[in-house]
Amino acid sequence: MAANCGVCGKAIVLNGKAAHRNITCEICDDCAAQVSGTSGSNVLLESIDAPVLLMQGNPRQVVTANKKALALFGKKLQEVENHRGGQVFDCVHSFTEAGCGKDVNCEGCKIKGAIVDTFITANPHHGVSTELSIKKANGTKTCVVQVSTEKLGDFALVRVERYDAEA
Repeated sequence: MAANCGVCGKAIVLNGKAAHRNITCEICDDCAAQVSGTSGSNVLLESIDAPVLLMQGNPRQVVTANKKALALFGKKLQEVENHRGGQVFDCVHSFTEAGCGKDVNCEGCKIKGAIVDTFITANPHHGVSTELSIKKANGTKTCVVQVSTEKLGDFALVRVERYDAEA
């Protein structure tokens, strides 16, 4: 059965690049190629039925996020834009002097590793899972986080598949 693009409605060619994408598989090659990090990317992000962050590589920061991601994290767009991923997740290590991705505790972070590898190799990662210590108003909680990544032009998409702050 042929699928239609969630952005423009055109039929998706299954032998195209979409066949190898794990996050934008329901988006045609033409629409996926239009990601620019600007507000034009919002239509694409909102067509994905999962919480998604769009990240730039250098510096490694969130450019924008869809409404599902904002709701999941309980944040407004300005609290996500131009912030590092750990800051969006409220990882305790993102609040250290060294900062997100640079703290000694970040060296073995599976999520950081998947995102960095996606930027370097363009390889997607599926279901990367780890536990993060999340800073909440009433203290710190362990959170099970699972993400998938996909390179899209100069950017990377990070789909949040699990964010259980009560683990």
